[in-house]
Amino acid sequence: MAEYKVAGKSLTRIDAPDKAVGNARFAADAPAPERTLHGLVLRSPHAHARVLSVKADRARRMSGVRVVLTRDECPDIRFGGDIKDQSWLAKDGFVRYAGEPVAMVAADTLDAARAALGAIEVRYEVLTPLMDSMAGKNGGVQQVHDGWKGLGLESNGGGKNVIASFEKSMGDIEAGFARADRVYEHTFTTGYAHPGYIELHGVLADVGGDGKVTVWTCTQSPYEVRDEVAEALGLPHTKVRIVPTEVGGGFGGKTRAVLEHLAGLLAMRSGQPVRMEMSREEDHRAGSFRPPHTLTIRTGVMNDGTLVARDMDVTVDHGAHGKKASGQCSGKMEMASCMYRIPNVRVKACTVYTNGPMTGPVRAPSCPEYHLATEVQMDIIARDMGIEPLEIRRLNGLRNGDKSLAGVHRDGSMQLVLERVAEESEWNSPFRLPPELEGEGWKGGRGIACGFMHGSGGSSSCSINLNGDGSFQIVSGTINLSGASTGLSQLAAEELGVGLDDVRYDCGDTDLSPESIRATGSMVTRSVGAAVIKAAGDAKEKILRVAAASLEADADDLELGDGKVFVSSSPDRSMTLAQVAAASPGFEGFITGHGMSETPLACPIYTTQVAEVAVNPELGEIRVLRLICGQDVGFAINPLAITGQIEGAMLQGIGLALMEEQPRNEDGSLAGESLHEYLLPTSLDVPEMKSIIVENPAEGTPYGIRGVGEPPIIATAAAIVNALQDAVGAPFFSLPVKPHQLRKVAV
Repeated sequence: MAEYKVAGKSLTRIDAPDKAVGNARFAADAPAPERTLHGLVLRSPHAHARVLSVKADRARRMSGVRVVLTRDECPDIRFGGDIKDQSWLAKDGFVRYAGEPVAMVAADTLDAARAALGAIEVRYEVLTPLMDSMAGKNGGVQQVHDGWKGLGLESNGGGKNVIASFEKSMGDIEAGFARADRVYEHTFTTGYAHPGYIELHGVLADVGGDGKVTVWTCTQSPYEVRDEVAEALGLPHTKVRIVPTEVGGGFGGKTRAVLEHLAGLLAMRSGQPVRMEMSREEDHRAGSFRPPHTLTIRTGVMNDGTLVARDMDVTVDHGAHGKKASGQCSGKMEMASCMYRIPNVRVKACTVYTNGPMTGPVRAPSCPEYHLATEVQMDIIARDMGIEPLEIRRLNGLRNGDKSLAGVHRDGSMQLVLERVAEESEWNSPFRLPPELEGEGWKGGRGIACGFMHGSGGSSSCSINLNGDGSFQIVSGTINLSGASTGLSQLAAEELGVGLDDVRYDCGDTDLSPESIRATGSMVTRSVGAAVIKAAGDAKEKILRVAAASLEADADDLELGDGKVFVSSSPDRSMTLAQVAAASPGFEGFITGHGMSETPLACPIYTTQVAEVAVNPELGEIRVLRLICGQDVGFAINPLAITGQIEGAMLQGIGLALMEEQPRNEDGSLAGESLHEYLLPTSLDVPEMKSIIVENPAEGTPYGIRGVGEPPIIATAAAIVNALQDAVGAPFFSLPVKPHQLRKVAV
């Protein structure tokens, strides 16, 4: 690795001080203009029903109520992006999940708005909800959406609720299974999981005299939200402005319009600013969940442990509306074959409507689910065949030139990370329980699991302005979600020869900042970083031209470093960047560098995790004692920040493995609508954690950077489930693993 002055250093996040002292402005802190109204939504209590009537006259007459909207007062617009299956306030006459909006109010006070909601009378004809995605896939049940043939939804084989289905393969699957000495088949299931952010959805919407809607909101994707609001309101993009605030946690759950279009319509109809904030219960009904998965995996193995065939069938329950369901489903199919040499592979995947809540991307969407199936089955195979779990992964792990559904493996990263984690975890040493847990019915177990992510990226753009004091301001349309502003500033500082204190990053808003990718997919630093480097190069070129004229030197003989420009052959001849900024209007105008980057090629990201657990089957108690995660990050732009991302992901993975569950009642509504009932890991659940940063630079990416935010959660649940299998001698096939499942093993 090259030695850098700023890049690659463990520096404190530049956004930390404001957050530490409470100065950071979140959506709820957006300054409200005078006459701001409070907006609330009346949501359906039923998962599937026909809306017979909505009576709101009494609500409209109440004191302080400024506007009440029902389906009769809403635009006749279908929206939903790629699949336009949503309508305003059940305007098509149906509600399809418990929490779907049926009316809205805006009032002078929150109490008045609540009273108005209570005064609205809605008559429903309750219909039987479709709760089983497998039944929806296979036909023979009611259709969630009638009359949507024009959307390209499938109807083959009676699968009238199938949004889309896909198939990928390589080799000869039938010949592969015919060759296999043994065949293993298992089915794994996962349920709804909430993103678990602490800050709830909140917005402030206002309308200008020209009809332009401005929305302040906590979003991960300002431009996508702008497009969605414009679509739902029937406005051009020039009439919608999204101002992103700080985000108090997102994990993918804040990439889409949730309240933004609702507040915008209330503001348009009332002529006054409208603030809306979700309660925790409302967020658990109408937010965006990690979708349930059903995964059936069949693997053919030779007697020496060599994998020769795999057939996988995946069904994703996307809930009541299908926005981006197709892309999310098709984009993760390669995970059926991405870490091991399996010459014959077929994977079928489909995404299905049910009367469930809205679902969408949540940290590493579909990745923990696929890896639960592939990695837990790998341990089942190893134990059944008498092969050590690490050894079967060594035997089958991808090496240079091997082919998988993800393409040809070229950089040796899989084996590199696997061996580092095996060494750092002391895998070959016997695992023993802590002395205080020996006896008393406690058993110990250790599990290993590998993970893969494609390493996608996005097109980005940014500008870098030279300020009058010689500092720099980066402006880009990608928000700072997880400390990316620090890493991007480190890149710019390294390129421009200044310290981190001389560079700052700002997202701006959709009117003012260059459009850029959303803050998801573990691709921000890599993708926006490419644009930052180009913008820095553009700014540097202009700086050197101004300095060349001022110093009467050839620009090719100038260097930039330590906050100044100097002549290489005569270092005493120099000028500070502040002096360049002062001189530039007479030569170039104010100096701004511009950078644009195309969507980069994918770069694979590999991770390996080891989990150590203690379980008491009779009590149904599980304690995660230690988690070790190794990841190939390419180049650690900020090792301190990367360690934080890895540790946070592992902790979130504990929640997926053992705690987080959003079950449904018999009527299709969600059970448990608060953090008292929906369990998240707390400080008391944090085990010993070890992060192993592997730096194997990727090709075609700034400084060799690979994504970091999502990969560390991919294998956590699988590693914990494998550790449980090691402890009790039996596998588990669903998440989260519950106490009664452990007690059943003890019987």
